[in-house]
Amino acid sequence: MPQRLPRNPYPLDSPSFPAYERCLKLENSAEHASQRGSVEFSPEMCGRVLGYMMLEAPTSDGCENVRQEIVKKAKGPIPGSSSHPSRKSFDDAQETIKFLMQEAPKSNSALKKLALIRDNYPCVVSGAYDGATFQKMLDIDPEFDPPSLVQFTQTAHIFPNSLTQDLEWLDGEPGKKVEYAAPVWAVVERFGKVNVLTESLNSSDIHRVENVLTLCLSAHELFDRLQLWFEATDVPNTYNMRSTHAKNLQLILPPISRQVTLASTDPEIPVPNSHYLRIHAACAKVAHLSGVAEYLETILNEWEEKPVLASDGGSADMLSFLLARTVVAVH
Repeated sequence: MPQRLPRNPYPLDSPSFPAYERCLKLENSAEHASQRGSVEFSPEMCGRVLGYMMLEAPTSDGCENVRQEIVKKAKGPIPGSSSHPSRKSFDDAQETIKFLMQEAPKSNSALKKLALIRDNYPCVVSGAYDGATFQKMLDIDPEFDPPSLVQFTQTAHIFPNSLTQDLEWLDGEPGKKVEYAAPVWAVVERFGKVNVLTESLNSSDIHRVENVLTLCLSAHELFDRLQLWFEATDVPNTYNMRSTHAKNLQLILPPISRQVTLASTDPEIPVPNSHYLRIHAACAKVAHLSGVAEYLETILNEWEEKPVLASDGGSADMLSFLLARTVVAVH
């Protein structure tokens, strides 16, 4: 269930105080209702999304960037902001990304094999042994005994591959999906301090092994729906597993480990990027504390019943869709 924003936690003389007050004012707006089937947020929902983005930002810079966008859209000039050229605006960021992204589709098969080798062939949250690997082992040794319960697994992207696949470029101009993906990456850069280019997540590089996890099908579904996330601990690469509802974890067999340590069987294969997981966790918490997750589930379910994709790429997973709608919220 959505939770109302808490009282303003920032000091009265802090630049963040008026920005958060703006979020509270939007949340209390009388204009609550959204048209059924609309992909836009009501003022109330915009206020909650932006407020929780400030509170749950994975870095202090991310919180500051959200504050700047709120104040800039509300009042024009940003109090206390730097004019340093590295402090790009959201609009500058999405324009840069839009014209640098290009199509480069790539098969997931090699990536899945690499991730399975790194993760030692099980789902990283349940320990279930990969079903396809089990079948191959039986061909080699009919008496092969798997080390744990067997489940088919999938390669789960932390940042969705839907954001960089099938981007159409005609005569040097970006296609509709580029128009959709570019602002999403701009939000990621401003909120999470991850640049699609410098982090090598552009085009086929989205398939870097640092951006994927081996998950069984039910865990993958929960992860993509922002109903399962990895909460960092003080121990490197060790996470507490969190969900929107404790009983969601009953969907995963064998029973999910409440704390997992991500490791690699080969030092040449990097573990999933901890900062990417921190951004995913922050987005999951924003989505569910604000109530946006339930709203987006309704919209996505309606679209799944239609034979044609929505014009802005709306059949994408929850994370990319949430970030795309956040573009509207900050504007």
